Amino acid sequence: MHDLVIRNATLLAGLGGEPRVADLAVSGGRIAALGGELGAARETLDAAGLALMPGIIDNHTHYDAQITWDPGVSPSPALGVTTAVIGNCGFTIAPCRPADRERVMRNLTQVEGMSLDALRAGIRWEFETVPQYFDMLERRGMAANIAGFVGHSALRSYVMGDAATERAASDAEIAHMRALVLEGMRAGAVGFATSTSPAHNGEGGVPMPSRLADERELRALAGCLKQAGRGVFMLTKGGQTKISFLEELSAASTRPVVIAALLHNSTNPGAVFDDLERIRAANGRGARAGRHASSPSIG
Repeated sequence: MHDLVIRNATLLAGLGGEPRVADLAVSGGRIAALGGELGAARETLDAAGLALMPGIIDNHTHYDAQITWDPGVSPSPALGVTTAVIGNCGFTIAPCRPADRERVMRNLTQVEGMSLDALRAGIRWEFETVPQYFDMLERRGMAANIAGFVGHSALRSYVMGDAATERAASDAEIAHMRALVLEGMRAGAVGFATSTSPAHNGEGGVPMPSRLADERELRALAGCLKQAGRGVFMLTKGGQTKISFLEELSAASTRPVVIAALLHNSTNPGAVFDDLERIRAANGRGARAGRHASSPSIG
């Protein structure tokens, strides 16, 4: 006897196939059978008109602070989210020295519209490094699966202090940041995230630290993914960041590039469509090359 049978649901398996109406049986917390005569169950639900799927992956969240006091990451699980990706745009709270906590929180109030009072009262600062942050999350437990990026702005602040919002990094500072990216990847990060968007400003309108990085720095840090052998490079793209440059990063790192959004600009309305065409062309070249070798992608 099954523990649960869900009848008449529209099943979406997440494998790219067409949805289909069928019954599903669950035993011991696992899917035991699909369709046909499934037999008796301790509990039966009629899901006619409803969709049944493995879960929703929310690939762009900013739960980095909230999750330290709210392991339930409300309201995502109630909306069907089973995996949340954090650290997007490079706006993480680790690594962070104790002396920089106030600055990090004040930046989040601007760039993400968060309450400073809530951040001060809620964040559990039981970490300094990225591995310590991930360890804390695992130790406390979470209601959803969490995938976290190593964040560029946090790295710059940690390595460069006040200079993070004033200038490009030196060779020594880049080397330090590379070591921290690789440390984060070894601890389980899913990649490296940054922002070059002019809309991303912290307290007082000061650009977020990642916006001060030059192409040399971005090449070096994205290149860590090749050394790690996995992961993705994620960014929120400013207009000055060219698709051709991102294509170079993807090729050099052998890893995919994920662009958070392409935003319409009323003063240059054609730019977003030009970028879309360049992305289509870049992915077309990757698909053709992929017939002979594994190729990275931009999307």
